[in-house]
Amino acid sequence: MLLHGTLTPKFLRLSRFFYAVTAPMSCRQSRLRGDNFLAFVETIKANKCIRECIQHLDLAHINQSGKKGYVAKLLKQSRHALRSFTAPQTMSKTLNLEELFQAIRQFDSLTHLSFPRSSIEISDYSTVTWPPKLEYLWVSGGISNDFLIHSEFPPSIAHMEFAHCPKVKHQGFDFLLQKFGYYLRTLKIQFPMPGLLSSSLDTVFQNCPNLFVSELSVDYTSAEIFSVEHLPMIPGRPLRTLYIESSGMLGTTDKLNPIDLALALDDGRLSNLKNVRCMAKLGWNPDSDVVSFIAQELEERGGGL
Repeated sequence: MLLHGTLTPKFLRLSRFFYAVTAPMSCRQSRLRGDNFLAFVETIKANKCIRECIQHLDLAHINQSGKKGYVAKLLKQSRHALRSFTAPQTMSKTLNLEELFQAIRQFDSLTHLSFPRSSIEISDYSTVTWPPKLEYLWVSGGISNDFLIHSEFPPSIAHMEFAHCPKVKHQGFDFLLQKFGYYLRTLKIQFPMPGLLSSSLDTVFQNCPNLFVSELSVDYTSAEIFSVEHLPMIPGRPLRTLYIESSGMLGTTDKLNPIDLALALDDGRLSNLKNVRCMAKLGWNPDSDVVSFIAQELEERGGGL
């Protein structure tokens, strides 16, 4: 039970001592749903020790309608050790970002923030104050070009993921990478992102020279991503892991030729790349000389294809 880092609530009834030791452990990352949310709020309200142990707060399965006051109260009471926060869904399908940032701006330990898959509402971007130690931002839902263009992202954010953002267009995404890409160590773009163009990700390595991990979809990438123009020679480029995804939709199987990646490896423009994961939907022939070269090169570096 304890060896695997999990606790079953019924075991907390064994003794007061066992409860005192293990109850805070069970609350570090609680599984909250509609049927246990209010009880959880009341529990931490009455127990200071437990609420100061909460490190991960995931409200993705909570509908905020009718519970708005409880959510604000929960955030206030759990701010001491909170490291990651996933905002709740809203019945109105609109999240007021100004209220959210007002609630979390003083969370000194918060490092992870995930937006829900709902629409957002914000009128004054100058009021946004980010938590001081935020490192990871998961962007989804109604985030728009305006948010990417007008928000002042702190340099502490080193890891960003995008998923299901129908309002994000090429202009806003490209602006973000040009302005903020230098600070990123991880960038993941998950399909679908319908507002992006078929070549929107071509400049990722040019604008984000310090990436260690990158996940791209060939749906928004062309062969130019590995060209000298978009992947220039940078001594010691740190990219180590590359995920190449594909929706498998019509026209995607021949967009990226493995020879372009092979050339980038061979001439040293990806000198630290060790691991590449690509989907069968890319249409790469595993028995071809080019793919075999890529696999052998990565294996010699201690990685693989």
